[in-house]
Amino acid sequence: MRNLILAALAGTLFVASAASLEIVSPKDGATVPILTADMKTYLAQPRAEREKQFADPAERKRIAKFGDRPQKTLLSWNCTASVSTGAVWSVKVRRAKDSAVVFNAKTHKNSIEIDNLEIACDYKWRVKGVAADGAKLRAEGTFRTEDIAPRLIHLSRVHNMRDLGGRVGLGGRRVRQGRVYRSAGLNANARKSKSKGGMVPGAVTLTDASRAYAKDVLGIRTDLDLRSDRECFGMTGSPLGPEVKWIKISSSAYSGMAKDPGKSAFTNAFRVFLDEKNYPIDFHCIAGADRTGSLAFILNGLLGVEEEELWRDWEVTAFQKEKLDFGHRTRFSKLVKVFEPFPGANINEKIIAYVKSAGFTDADIEKFRALMLEP
Repeated sequence: MRNLILAALAGTLFVASAASLEIVSPKDGATVPILTADMKTYLAQPRAEREKQFADPAERKRIAKFGDRPQKTLLSWNCTASVSTGAVWSVKVRRAKDSAVVFNAKTHKNSIEIDNLEIACDYKWRVKGVAADGAKLRAEGTFRTEDIAPRLIHLSRVHNMRDLGGRVGLGGRRVRQGRVYRSAGLNANARKSKSKGGMVPGAVTLTDASRAYAKDVLGIRTDLDLRSDRECFGMTGSPLGPEVKWIKISSSAYSGMAKDPGKSAFTNAFRVFLDEKNYPIDFHCIAGADRTGSLAFILNGLLGVEEEELWRDWEVTAFQKEKLDFGHRTRFSKLVKVFEPFPGANINEKIIAYVKSAGFTDADIEKFRALMLEP
């Protein structure tokens, strides 16, 4: 009888020591989306069809419901043994190419969601915890993200934010991610106040968490603000905090880029991108649509991003902007016409000629490309 009891105990101990943690999703080596199915369907359409939908009120309402947030990726796991009540799982995600930690969190659940992943990027992740009997459990997995731009960025209370990088540029070299971001304003515009008898600075919209994420995870060091003096009334620095350099350049948009004030603003803004110490940079106006979209068009054009992708990058703003005045005929076509008088066999060459006419050299353009294109 005693031997039977000992055998039973030994069996119990064996089961406990054999406890394991298994990855459920993503399956090891799987490719995961970073855009929703609706976003990908829209972007995959021919340009004529996208423009047709842009001009249709019902379609624009539908497109605006896509939102400006990336598709989340669910990380989940299963434990073959019981765990203590209130057990905590530790989850860490790293970029495979450089082992940089992009996500580090704890949860009581057997799953957690992550977003803001880079395009066409390999990731390694692991989850750790402790079984009820004290056994240490660990599981590891890998996954890759789809090669579809844009890389949307979810930053609480900041809209229309995305990475300028991720698309393929000159010579098949991908535009570096995590170097330049474009977004809507990081705080509200200044406004008139009857009670205070004049203009008052724009309200802070960032949370402490989003401010920390922008600096510590996205690594933003420079806030390039394209708004006017009036919009920025009372501002003395970046809403991200004193550690972030705030550069205000009142910019133009669309046809305004051909006029002296617009060209002068571009000249000043492009100098910001030629200084490596400024990176990573977030540039924005208030909506991240017009002034921001015009500058993004030129920067991507210089990097050799093909014409169709230049169109798509501008159109992505419609994922959260349904008003028809933001359209190809009313706005975007006026930007494209700015470059028509310049020499070149395609839009990229014409943009290069425009940039040179603003006082920059081939060496300046090559420096920007060296900073922004992968080897």
